[in-house]
Amino acid sequence: MKTILFKIQQFPHLSETFILNQIIMAIDLGYDVKILVKDVLDFEKSTHLAFLKKYRIEQKLIIDDYNIPENKFLRLIKAGLILCRRSDWYQIISFIKLKSKFSLTWIYEVDFYSQFRKTDIIHVQYGTNVHPFDILKETGFLHGKLIVSFHGHDAFFPINNFIQNNGYYNHLFTGDNLIVANTPYLAKQLIKIGCAKNKIQIIPVPVDTSYFYPNGSFPEKNNNRISLISVGRLEQIKGHEFGVLAVRELLNKGYNVRYAIIGEGQRRNELELLINSNDLEEQVKLLGGKSHAEIREELWKSDVFLMTSVTFNNRIKETQGLVTLEGQASGLPVVAFDSGGVEYTILNGKTGFLCEEKNLSQYVNAVEKLILDQDLRKSFGSNAEHFVKDTYSKEVISNKWKEIYG
Repeated sequence: MKTILFKIQQFPHLSETFILNQIIMAIDLGYDVKILVKDVLDFEKSTHLAFLKKYRIEQKLIIDDYNIPENKFLRLIKAGLILCRRSDWYQIISFIKLKSKFSLTWIYEVDFYSQFRKTDIIHVQYGTNVHPFDILKETGFLHGKLIVSFHGHDAFFPINNFIQNNGYYNHLFTGDNLIVANTPYLAKQLIKIGCAKNKIQIIPVPVDTSYFYPNGSFPEKNNNRISLISVGRLEQIKGHEFGVLAVRELLNKGYNVRYAIIGEGQRRNELELLINSNDLEEQVKLLGGKSHAEIREELWKSDVFLMTSVTFNNRIKETQGLVTLEGQASGLPVVAFDSGGVEYTILNGKTGFLCEEKNLSQYVNAVEKLILDQDLRKSFGSNAEHFVKDTYSKEVISNKWKEIYG
């Protein structure tokens, strides 16, 4: 059985369901999975607790801790002992030479990571988590395949507003490392920052269509009202304010609409102020974070999915948008802004409408078309379900990963 080590900064993260899905996919494919994580979050508070328990995820965790003594003298002594007991000290020296400056930490780091030398596949989630695997692979210290999945902000410099593009990914972009992008849009961005085109594979984040599917018989559906829904963190890139403003305009036109926003984040207070200042407390509800099951139920109650993501800081865009696909898999037509990689998740004019980014008037008109034409909503919804099954289903994407993992 081949071994796969996933490297993640925080786990299980509420907003990174796609990473848990990737891990579960590897387990279902029959690989021996381990998860290297820096910060372990509270499993009991996770909205995906059922999946975490089912797959015994907690038992697969390895804490990324080098056990470095706080005392400087003990730190030096222990580092010397590490070098003395290791027969591959020369590779440790090679690793240190590739660093910009010397630190005893690097000796502890290599010693810790030596346990993964014979791991068949190392799959890093987010480019910013790749160190020190990138240098260890370059020195020949690691023998397995190194795969790095980029997801968005990790490809836009300055990353997190402080990491500059001063050779940050040079070690990763050398050798035979495989770089994965979820859409052609993200692939183009990776090429811009120095990754060779032939190193990139485009593999979307999949949807479990056995879980997200249409349920027309759901009892709480209100046919006298159009229910709109968005799912996503309450952050600027998600653009939820445009959904709120669209509802305001639709109400002014006399339509009976309700809007549910699922997600939590730093902009909650700001969105609450926007809702209150427009007297939309009854029509727009911030539902907070929800479990998979709760999201599915809310999708079943809804008629149209609003994807409102827009460009953030004049440079960062949504690279795929899994929630858009989950909505379509559930039989909902989508109205979205044409931002970043969103265009690859919608068939414009068949499963939904793509609108000019931040063009509220065009966005409202698109939603209005779906409100006025029930047959169009049903047609788009049916097309959406089949589009996701044929292109983004777990079965389709699993075959791609199986081929890559080997």
